Amino acid sequence: MKRARSIAGIFLLAIAATAGAVEIDDILQAVLDQALTVRIIARVTENGRETVHNYELTQVTISGRAVRLRLEGGNLTIVAEFTPYETEDRSILLIAEGQIWLTTPGNEVVQYRTLLESIPLELGERVFFYPLGRSALDIDLEDVNGSGTEEDRLNIELEVQVEPYSGAEG
Repeated sequence: MKRARSIAGIFLLAIAATAGAVEIDDILQAVLDQALTVRIIARVTENGRETVHNYELTQVTISGRAVRLRLEGGNLTIVAEFTPYETEDRSILLIAEGQIWLTTPGNEVVQYRTLLESIPLELGERVFFYPLGRSALDIDLEDVNGSGTEEDRLNIELEVQVEPYSGAEG
C-alpha cells in the first residue's frame, strides 16, 4: 500500500512538473516574441570615405535594456549604449549615448565628451550614429602628437539596426 502511494505520488509530481514546464515554456516564448535584435556595425573611416576597419556586434535584448559597445585604440576609448524602447505601434525610440575619453601622450590630459540622442525609427530601419561627430573635429586618431595632416584623420561611424528577434539568429 505504501509502495502504491509512493508510485502515485511520483506520478502526480511528474504531472505537476510537466504542467509547470509548459507554463515556463509559454513564458519564455512570450519573452522571445517581445525580444529585439540590435545589430551594430562599427566602421573606422579615413577622410570620411574609405573604411579602414569594420566590427560587427549583434545582440538580443528587450525593450528598455541597453546594448553596449566599447571601442578602444591607443589614446581613445569610446563607449556607446543603444537602448531601444518599443512603442504601442511597434515603432522604436532608440536612445543612443556616446562617451569618449581622449588622452594626450603621457596621459597628461584626459578629455571627456558625451553625446545623447533620441532617435525615432521603424523596425528594420538603419540609423547612423557618429560618437565623434560627423567629422573627427579636433581628434586625430592616428597622430596623437598633432603633426598629421587633415588627410590623416580617422572617424568612427556606428550603423545601428533594430529588428524583431528571430529564433534562427540565436
